Order: sequence, then C-alpha cells, then structure tokens
Amino acid sequence: MEKHTDVERIVSKEIYTDEEKALIMKRLDAQRRESQRKAQQADTSPKQSGFDEEEKKRILERLNENRLTQQRYAQIKVQRTEDKQIYRFGSKRYYKLLGMEREYYIPVEECEKISGKPRIVALYYQTLDALQQKDVLMKTESFSKGFHISQDVLRVYYKMYELENKRK
Repeated sequence: MEKHTDVERIVSKEIYTDEEKALIMKRLDAQRRESQRKAQQADTSPKQSGFDEEEKKRILERLNENRLTQQRYAQIKVQRTEDKQIYRFGSKRYYKLLGMEREYYIPVEECEKISGKPRIVALYYQTLDALQQKDVLMKTESFSKGFHISQDVLRVYYKMYELENKRK
C-alpha cells in the first residue's frame, strides 16, 4: 500500500515521516546537482579577455608607478641609516640624533623597526653615571630622510631629526 505524497501537505507539516523525508532529500539533492551543473557549465564556457590594448597599457603603467613608488620609499629608508656614525655603549650600538636639546641616541635595531605608524621608542642620553632613558613618540614619513619625533607622548607635536653622518 503506497501513500500518495502531496507537496502542499508535506510543506505545512512540522513532523515528517520517513517517506516524506526521503522525498524532500531527493528534491533538495536534485536542486543541488542542477545548480552545480549550471556552475560547471558557466566555468567551462569560453571567457573573453575584456582588455583591449589601451586598458592593458594603462594597467601596466599603474603597476610600474607602484613599483617605482615602492622603490623610492625603499631608497629613502636606506638613506636614513646609510653612512651614519655608530656609537657603542657596552655591547649595544646606537645612532646619534642631531638638533635635539641634548645628545640623544637611538639603538640601531630600533631604527629598522620604525615605520609610518607612530610608536613609543626609548631614546638614551648620557649622564656622568650611565645612560638614561626617555620615551618619545616616533615615526617616519615616506618623503623624508629623517625621523619625526614628538618629545611628549601625550601632547603630540612632531619635529624632524636626522642621524649624525659618519666622520671623515
């Protein structure tokens, strides 16, 4: 004795019999297979390259500009620390910042970590006893060969300072 399954009657129910569950699963599987088949057909259909020569040329120019910009930023980053005087205090190496109210030194490792995003960096100054530490806010600008330093971490005002060149 086979039961007749009416779709409207099945949809309105909250609890399904095993036959109704099998029918629902069969229909859902058929829908899934159909959508997969359509997706595969869309993927295998020949695609047109929508770029004409002008668009290709424009894209290549934009890529070349980005490459040149990154290259310029890398050159400036190297110029910030290239041929600069290095001081040794104990086992650590430091660069000396010029133009500040006293002789501040920054560790060589810290210079490589500084980027366009401001961060708190410890600068050191020499007293009779030892090196003392002062925290400042420091960042770099992509167009500048120096470091931008705000002496007060809370009241931010940046001023550019460069490192001391090597003595000849």
